[in-house]
Amino acid sequence: TTREATMQLRQWQQEALQNYHACVAQGTDAILWEATPGAGKTSAALQVVLHQLQELHRPRALVVVPTRHLKTQWATAALRVGLHLDSHYTSRRGLSTDYHGLVLTYQQVAQSPAEYARLARGAVVILDEIHHAGDGLRWGEALRTTFDGAAFVLALSGTAFRSDSHTIPFVTYHEGLSRPDYVYSYGRAIEDKVCRSVAFFTYGGAVSWREDNTAVSVGFKDELSNGLAARRLRAALTPTSGWVQGMLADAHQMLMETRQEHPQAAGLLVAADQEHARQLARALRKVTGVAPVLTLSDDNRASTRIKQFTHSSDPWLVACNMVSEGVDIPRLRVGVYATTVTTKMYFRQFIGRLVRLTPQPAGMQVAYCYLPADARLHQLAEEIEAEQRHVLALHPERGQAVAPPDLTGSQADRNEGAQALFTVEQGGSSSVDAVIVHGSQLALWGEAFTP
Repeated sequence: TTREATMQLRQWQQEALQNYHACVAQGTDAILWEATPGAGKTSAALQVVLHQLQELHRPRALVVVPTRHLKTQWATAALRVGLHLDSHYTSRRGLSTDYHGLVLTYQQVAQSPAEYARLARGAVVILDEIHHAGDGLRWGEALRTTFDGAAFVLALSGTAFRSDSHTIPFVTYHEGLSRPDYVYSYGRAIEDKVCRSVAFFTYGGAVSWREDNTAVSVGFKDELSNGLAARRLRAALTPTSGWVQGMLADAHQMLMETRQEHPQAAGLLVAADQEHARQLARALRKVTGVAPVLTLSDDNRASTRIKQFTHSSDPWLVACNMVSEGVDIPRLRVGVYATTVTTKMYFRQFIGRLVRLTPQPAGMQVAYCYLPADARLHQLAEEIEAEQRHVLALHPERGQAVAPPDLTGSQADRNEGAQALFTVEQGGSSSVDAVIVHGSQLALWGEAFTP
């Protein structure tokens, strides 16, 4: 049997549940909650599961997540409210009557839609990080096939997302953008003391590479085409260029200073792919003298390493995509954004790893993010800074704003130039280009700024 959670729900979680009850009363069978990463979506969603199972007598619950590690994380969180969710379900073993439901990945759903459709009939379904269902047409179609027979579907996301070419089942859109039934913003999460604010340090400087035997040397202040800007970012983040080392050293120094008042504080560096993660882990070790914990893929070994890191005092975690979304490591205070992905969704998810407030240290907690001064990334940092500034009621006169770049092509930008011979030159150097902190920008593209 299940039991009611004894945890104290936050104000926003109570509001979200009120929204849920109102929708159920109106006969709605699918809703979307948009809550900023780090705010506690899991706890609120589990209250929906409890109500569906206990009061509405659904036969079971199915939770769908993007990664294997999140399967374990959800199952662990469910246990705290008396729910037993099977995170190791296989069709051969079946679902034991001891379980209230199961946790599976979107990939599992796409592979066996008919099997999970049988289990989902009349059930309550939670679709975590629902935007992943738009990663491919097959995943979206599988969701519709699998969960059409569910009694109720709650979709969760950390921020609004576009439909692009594939609309996602169970999501309502307005002018191509997801339209949630309930929103909990990052700005309000700071105001409610649910999340930390973030200080951004953007790094400029020059970087060089050779492309088809042609030497290219550019700085981050240079205005470039999307393709050249993507190659500049790629070159800067390649350790052999010498550019990234200065940013790593500063991030480590900030972590050491943060540890003076928060001894368990840790740093997260996210890389573009597995080989890039290995290279940056070696560079970080050379700079800091400390070997980071390295997680490369979404497998059981990586999940174990993440759990161990969560409860250890190790200073640095280097990872690819899997840690940047959903994984709960509250002691993370410093982040290095060293991937070439420039989408808003991915960037927000990364920042979400750094902002979970911890009971200690008491008083104001700030997270610190280090990133290249790429115009697209700078714009994303500016948007978050603007939300913080609104909360802090600080309205300084600002300098010339950076025009919002078109992010729609950022996915393609990551791969542009891959056909050309691309060799990074040594001798690059990075320096702090702008500091965006506590609602005020101290410098913008290298120009002094006085609040």
